[in-house]
Order: sequence, then C-alpha cells, then structure tokens
Amino acid sequence: MLLLTLIYDLRGAFLIRDRYTYLLYAVLAISLWFFVGLAYEPLYGSPVNGSGADTPMVQPQFFPIAPELFAHACDTVTKRVSQLPFLRGGVNVTGELVGVVMECLNAEPTRTLALTTPKGVDSGVARGLDLILEERLDCSGKTIVPVITEVLCSAGITEMTEIADREIRRTRRAVHLSSPWTWHIASTMAPSVRLAGTGADAGASLSWLDTCPICRTGILERVVGKQLFGIPHTDFIIECSHCGAKFIPVGPAFRLVSIAKIRDPLWKRYLDKTNTPDIWAAIARGPGSGTIRSSTRSNSPRPGMTLAKPAGREPTPHVLPPASVTVTALKDGSLAIPLPGKNLYFRPIPLKFTGGAKEDTFTRIQKPLEEVLQEPAFEHLRDPVNAKYSRYLPMKTGLFLGHLKERFDPFYREFLNAYGDEKFGSFRAEATGETEKRGVLIVAVNRGLYHVADSSTPLYLTINNHFGRIGPDDCLLSGDPARCRVNALLSNNQKEAGLFFYSSERETDRLSLVQSVENFIRPTGA
Repeated sequence: MLLLTLIYDLRGAFLIRDRYTYLLYAVLAISLWFFVGLAYEPLYGSPVNGSGADTPMVQPQFFPIAPELFAHACDTVTKRVSQLPFLRGGVNVTGELVGVVMECLNAEPTRTLALTTPKGVDSGVARGLDLILEERLDCSGKTIVPVITEVLCSAGITEMTEIADREIRRTRRAVHLSSPWTWHIASTMAPSVRLAGTGADAGASLSWLDTCPICRTGILERVVGKQLFGIPHTDFIIECSHCGAKFIPVGPAFRLVSIAKIRDPLWKRYLDKTNTPDIWAAIARGPGSGTIRSSTRSNSPRPGMTLAKPAGREPTPHVLPPASVTVTALKDGSLAIPLPGKNLYFRPIPLKFTGGAKEDTFTRIQKPLEEVLQEPAFEHLRDPVNAKYSRYLPMKTGLFLGHLKERFDPFYREFLNAYGDEKFGSFRAEATGETEKRGVLIVAVNRGLYHVADSSTPLYLTINNHFGRIGPDDCLLSGDPARCRVNALLSNNQKEAGLFFYSSERETDRLSLVQSVENFIRPTGA
C-alpha cells in the first residue's frame, strides 16, 4: 500500500515538473523496493544460491551436557539396562556414546531425530541420527543407532516415535529425548533429574523422583495445572513419564491414585497407598533398599527400637554345602583320589579369571516368552503362565524373569535349572603341553570334591569353550546345569576352589574313571 502511494505521488510530481520532489520520491521508492527485496530473499532465493531449497541447512548447536545430568544418565543406564561399559549387538555401549546421543537429540528444536537417512535422496532431506553420529564419532552409524536407541529407551531416557518428512512424503522412524532429560544453555537441572544431595534444596523429597516405584523405568515429573477426575484439587501432581502413574501430595507424603499403562498387575497393591518420599524410593530400589514402614510414622527409628525386616524380602545368601568327601593335597598341589585298588593323582590347572562373578545372567535371554513355552522342557508351565501371566507372552523371557525376581515372585525359578540362578564368571586356561591332552576333570573346594566331568576334547578347549563362560540360555531348564554348576563353583570360590585333571586318551578309560569318581563322591548333597 505504501509503495502504491509513493508511485501515485511520484506521478503527480512529474506532472507538475517539480524535479526536486521527483528525485526525492524516486530515492524513497528505490530504497523501499530494495528493502522489500531483502525481506523476501529467503523465500525466492538470491542470485548466489539460486533457490531457497539449495540454501545450506543450519547446523545444530550441540550444547554440552551438564556433568550432573551426564552422571545421572550413566547411572540410570547402569541400573536399568547393564553396567557401563557393556557389549550389545557388537556395539560397545559406553558413557561417552550415551552422552553424545543425548547431545545430538537435545540439539534439535523438537528433541527428535530420524533413526536413519534415506538413500538416493537430495540434500534437502533432514539428516538422521546415523549420519550425525558418523560425523561426531567417526563410526558406523547404521550399526550403532539400533543398539543405542534400544538401550536409551529401556532406560526411560528416550522413546520411539515417527516424524512426517515432506521431502520424501512418508513417515520416518525416529527417537525422541524425553523432556526431563533435556537442557539448554541457561538451564539448571530439573527437579525430576536432580541427583540426591545436589544443590541447597535437594534432599530425599527430590531423590524419589529419579525412578518410578511402579514400573521402575520412567522418571517422575511434577505437573502443574492438571487435575484428575474425582480427585480433590491439588496445586500439582506427580506423573511417571513411562507408565503414567499419578501421585498427589498429601501433606509431606504422596498417594498413588491412578496409572495409565498397566505393565505389571502387582502395582495394584500400592493403589491408594500414601507413603513418604523415602518409602516410595525404597520401593523403587527393590531388594536391599531397606525396610518399608507405615507412612503415618516417623522415618527415623526410636532409640533402642529394632526394625523387623519383611519376611521373604531379604535375599538368602548362597551357602556352599559341605563336601562329603575330602581328599589329601600333595606339596605340588595335586590331589590324591583313593579308588578301589589304586590311588590316582589329579594335577591342578591354572585358571585366569576375568572380572568378578555376576548374577542374573538369565535376564539377558532374548527369546519371547511364548516361544520358550513351546519347548518340551517348559510344557508343564504353559497353563500356569496362561492363567496368571498371559499379558507377558510377547515379552522377552529374560525381562519377564527379571521382573518376577525384582518383585519377589518365586515363580521365576520354575524356568531355571538347579544352578541357573547362581552367580557366574569368566575364566580361561592356557594351551600347554598338558592341557592339550584329553582326560578327566574334577572340581574341588577346600580339598572337598564336588564334581567330575569327562573331557573328550583337549582340556583347554573344554574349559575355555564350555565351563569358562555361561550364556543366558544355559540357565534355563533346557540348558546345561552341569556347566552352570562348575562355573559357579569356581567363580564364587576363586581362592578356595580349583580345577584338577587326570590325563587319559582312551574314551572307555575316561568314562570308567568318571563313574568310579562319581561313586566315590555320590554321598554329597550338593
């Protein structure tokens, strides 16, 4: 409108032949046209770039993750997935990888990135997380992305979603950084991710928000301006980012009033229960978290008061039963085994252990529960599972058994062999002249005999490939209880236990010797 006015005035100045007025209006019109052109240049392009579509995309700004948030993210992955660093799907998942992925997602305005970048498309398509990781870490993004996104989603830090791509006119699978784990250049840590003891006002009342006591996966967030139907008005509510559990404040305590996604039916025992933050935190931590007491009483015990521990909630430590047979050890470390008509001398095999013994190996079983139940070894469990745990059938068996154990449900033991719930470690034997032979192996703890086994392959191969490492499937009823037992005996008693051998190349001799030693140690109740 202003431009048309200037043109009309310019025409009038020309008619009256006022050259000074003409020049003034001409300068104003040219200046206005110049600034209008600059304002619309991003839409219509410039002589340099041609069109707006060819304009280089703005590079994201990677704000470094705060040390406290980074430490909390690593601790969350360790507690909910596995101890960092760990190997999964051929990818070494480290704290650095977790932090870099979180920075990449946080740099996006929507905190969302497509998982992969489509092939054969022009540069106008937004890059996926795979290309960004390749640039930042100089690695194969297509290999890392599926693994790290599964880990972060399992930890409750991210969630899977889809985004609509207008360039290729279809949706793309994407990953979104949950709001409690985001940050900006001037932000401080939100209360929902603040570590216990961080800051002047941080205390027990904030630490319970780190883990939802219902699903033990999500993070509790403080929501203001949202009211629940049938619930009296409150200034705020506490809501889980994963399962949707909702708590309302009741004085200094909090009451569980509803849940959106029922992941485990056991949550119902906490419905309408009012507990202090410390008690909710104890429930979230599960075994070894302390005693859960009534919320109507003080959290601090009175002097001289002994708190009773709930029955069945304290894990029973494994005690090795005494061996019924104890043998003599010689100066060179060999064991003398008295058999009918002769004494045999078993020599020790040096073992090299890697790390300590780890528990809950069975929680890494990847097969779905419904697939495991089709195996003959689990036929007797189909009806009980269908009657009580049918909603878990599509879940991975390891995750299912882990949830049962966390909630003190002894039914998880029905899936395991007699030694499937032990702690297992990793060890190896060097290939020497003696260990390259075949023979008979015995396991002894404090000179007590516990197990005997035939080695039809060279001894070091039997140790390294069979007894020295335990897979998740070995723990099941369909697994190998003898393999689990030998590994547990040696890994949990590294200082007192030993592996000894007697060389014998003939198979018939070895089998006869194994039978004789078994008859010698059979009274043991292990």
